Amino acid sequence: MKVIIAGTLIALALLLSAGCSQSGGKERAYQFAEEAKDGEYVLPTHVPGQNGDQKEPSYFMIQVNASPTVSRGGKRCNLMIGNPAENEQYVKVKLTLNDTGEELFCSEILKPGERNAYVDLEQVPEVGEYIATAVFMVYDPDSMEQITEIDAGVLLTIEK
Repeated sequence: MKVIIAGTLIALALLLSAGCSQSGGKERAYQFAEEAKDGEYVLPTHVPGQNGDQKEPSYFMIQVNASPTVSRGGKRCNLMIGNPAENEQYVKVKLTLNDTGEELFCSEILKPGERNAYVDLEQVPEVGEYIATAVFMVYDPDSMEQITEIDAGVLLTIEK
């Protein structure tokens, strides 16, 4: 019985030391910034009257399904686009195929807090998977001038 317990303890010690040496190796492989701190990223808050002449937003949140699908024979796509309420600018979203540049969809203006879960594609490709880009065109709400674009890659699936 003592031999079994001793063997178990030795095996456990070997496993623990192997685990410690592996985790130590991973820590050495990654270089961390010395000034890095634990915590959560907090978005800056807008202070009225500050940077009043700034047109381009310092940040802009987007919402889109990275893997939208279209059912066989349909045009309805679960693109799930949105302009989160945290944004101050308006946005339009268009979906284009990367290989051809063909525009499949373009939304109306979405104000902060508005979203479209499902959209009807203007053009529907053949059955298959396509690499596409959702282009978020950001507009100044006062002048309605486009101030920037944000691209998000999506994998569009047209089902059988």
